[in-house]
Amino acid sequence: MPLNHATTAHTDNQRLLALYLENRRQRFKSEINRLTGGGMQELLKGHEEAADLSFLMTYLYAWHWLRQHVSEASRGALLGAFKGSARAFLMDLLEAADSGEDFVRSYIAHWLLSPGPGPAQREQAFRLLQARNNDLDRLVSEVMRTWKGLGLFTEPDTKVYAQIAKTERDRYREMLGEADRMRLALVDALPDAPANKAFDKLGLIPHMGCPQTCRHCMFIWRPFVRGEENADRLYELVDSHTRSVLFTGGDLTRHMAHFYKAVSGMRHVTTFAILLNGDFATSSAAAREVLDAMRQALKSRPAGWPKAQILLQISFDEFHQEVIIDKHGRLKERIPVEKIANIVELAPEYPEIQLALLHKQNHLNFSMDLFRKGVFGRLAAELGRRGHRIQVLSTVPSARAKVNPLTGQRGQLLKDASFVLSRHPDSPILLTSSTIDAYGRAELLEEGESVKEKAFLADVLGKERSPGQGFDTDLMFWFNGWATLFSAVHICLGNVYEDGAETVLARKRKDPLSRSLADFDRRLLDFYAEQKDDLQRLIDRSTGPHHLFHQLTQDAEMRLYMTRRLIG
Repeated sequence: MPLNHATTAHTDNQRLLALYLENRRQRFKSEINRLTGGGMQELLKGHEEAADLSFLMTYLYAWHWLRQHVSEASRGALLGAFKGSARAFLMDLLEAADSGEDFVRSYIAHWLLSPGPGPAQREQAFRLLQARNNDLDRLVSEVMRTWKGLGLFTEPDTKVYAQIAKTERDRYREMLGEADRMRLALVDALPDAPANKAFDKLGLIPHMGCPQTCRHCMFIWRPFVRGEENADRLYELVDSHTRSVLFTGGDLTRHMAHFYKAVSGMRHVTTFAILLNGDFATSSAAAREVLDAMRQALKSRPAGWPKAQILLQISFDEFHQEVIIDKHGRLKERIPVEKIANIVELAPEYPEIQLALLHKQNHLNFSMDLFRKGVFGRLAAELGRRGHRIQVLSTVPSARAKVNPLTGQRGQLLKDASFVLSRHPDSPILLTSSTIDAYGRAELLEEGESVKEKAFLADVLGKERSPGQGFDTDLMFWFNGWATLFSAVHICLGNVYEDGAETVLARKRKDPLSRSLADFDRRLLDFYAEQKDDLQRLIDRSTGPHHLFHQLTQDAEMRLYMTRRLIG
């Protein structure tokens, strides 16, 4: 390798290592603070020695966390940042211990050799040992038994993901199965409602898949979508019922022909939105090729048709741009910030294409640090390297106060913003953020990684209904014919190709379950509890009301039962 290439590769690796360590340190610190702040005592609730065990068990958790989430080569560097404190010995133990049992034994031995009187942790260790007649082996054995009883880190994340994927696959196999067909027959038998007004928007899913494995994604297993030969029927249906359409389904980079065809052929739609992950922008030239194709699709619309625009939505957050270790043991950005910069840099040249970066809310959203640190800070630095300067034009707070996942403090959160590159002051780029619900891979996210909607959930549970705050129930049409709700794709109203569009649209008008999800109808909790005994567990684990109501309705037999009760 030429010297300059080797130097560049080394510099890039050092940059990635710094980002990797920064992320892992933040997560490590957040988990320690959460557990020492009462989280471990809650896990040990009911144990008579919970108070004395809590600190030790927190760092036993830390030992396992490090092995699960940090490469062996990086652990020393990660822990080194914390060795200047009074807990430096803990960092040494976390790095050196060969097993959880070895860590516990070394931890107790440290306090046995330390002079007293010491900190509270020393006194706790002595009490635990004295309660077992100073039998160190017995103490270590009982601590490890208690640890195993917590059921933490029993399997690698990959195995847990595989189990979740199997459950997802089984649920999608239920889609329009016997229970769903019985439910839809009940809906068909209801008196018809007034005809649909034009939808605010409709969705199209040409393909359901993505080559990335982002840790926050709600999908692990995705159904294979067939039926592309019938897409024209869906285009005609959508074009006759809305002025705005969203193409989605994971990442559609390899399926852009469907989008271009829709733009050039759907007369009445004037806003064509598409969600991509930005991976296509491998260079400025590659980004320009896609933007040019979008422009050409708009230009190909016949004269006399309404003027249309494209809303290009690019996923951009701490998960899509996370630094990970690939299967070859090398550091890499999942989707490099450089690719997003290629798109942002060119966007002002295409006024007919509105660029919007879609972000996931985290602790940075609670201040202007959102634009200086984290993934946006990395974007600003990359654009700065190219001679651009970002100017934030406006920010819009969330409608509700939310809780900072790191500090626990409640406050206003920056939800939406617009910014420009200083060279292009008249070409705003949008940034919009949303929360993450614990579906799919997101089930394994740590408490400090994202903003929850627990307060919103409590508010919803205190009301009979919350009109306008529930699920978005506009329709999403899959290329295999399925018609699902926009933000509840497990609710299917039939197959357009088999049942006919008018039947599906009539079901949308009449379906009581769809209306109940739109309004967060609290009766659904009662109906669920009539059939199952784990309602409180679902409430406790829910990250927000959408997550809870999704869990309540994810089983086909339960959807059938709820529909019967709503009708009855």
